[in-house]
Amino acid sequence: MEITAGGLRGLSLYLDLTQEKDYWLGVYEPELQMAIQELVHAGQVAYDIGANVGYITLMLARRVGPQGKVIALEPFPQNVQRLRQNIAANAHLAPIEVVAAAVVETNRSVPFWVGLSDDTGRVGDPSLEEPTPRESILVEGVALDELVYKQGYPKPDVVKIDIEGGEVLALQGMKRLLHEAHPLLLLETHNRACTETACTLLTQAGYRISRMQKGYPALNCQQELPRRVYLVAFPPK
Repeated sequence: MEITAGGLRGLSLYLDLTQEKDYWLGVYEPELQMAIQELVHAGQVAYDIGANVGYITLMLARRVGPQGKVIALEPFPQNVQRLRQNIAANAHLAPIEVVAAAVVETNRSVPFWVGLSDDTGRVGDPSLEEPTPRESILVEGVALDELVYKQGYPKPDVVKIDIEGGEVLALQGMKRLLHEAHPLLLLETHNRACTETACTLLTQAGYRISRMQKGYPALNCQQELPRRVYLVAFPPK
């Protein structure tokens, strides 16, 4: 399907219109699309954590251009297959490398709960257990610090994280990057504990935390935090 509007307008993706009409219409995650258009620049290295089928991956690739690079991380096998198809259909964009793994605090195998749709699965976490058990599979888990500092992947300039409640593990696994490389973070938290932990870890690393809204107003981490929030974490200058 050719995307009709938004940051991917004119590109073609393999889509399931019973679930992904917002991709086709270009109205998916408008706050995130705005932030990418305004804050991501040509030549940068961008990491897409929770790449799903590649909508945001391709948007990042369009922004960073041929001189940049995108690393797309996605653990769910069915998503990885369509992610690769969508990348191949848009091979003229920036180089994109797929890492078929979940992003966690250290390299290990982890259970992955399969969601009711392709964008609601997440890494199993005992603190986030649901009353109704879901199907789970075992997937590879990687930490960004180990990926960069031990496996030689490029340091990110931008990291987008949207992993349905697994963001705490992802942030814990990139502490060195936060303190040394200082990438810009585009982050969605999915429960209050995740928001609180994100505020703590990012503040300790010197980040300025803002809501992902026009003008990027500051988030007051001392007040009661929302259960779910879109954040932009600006690195220290």
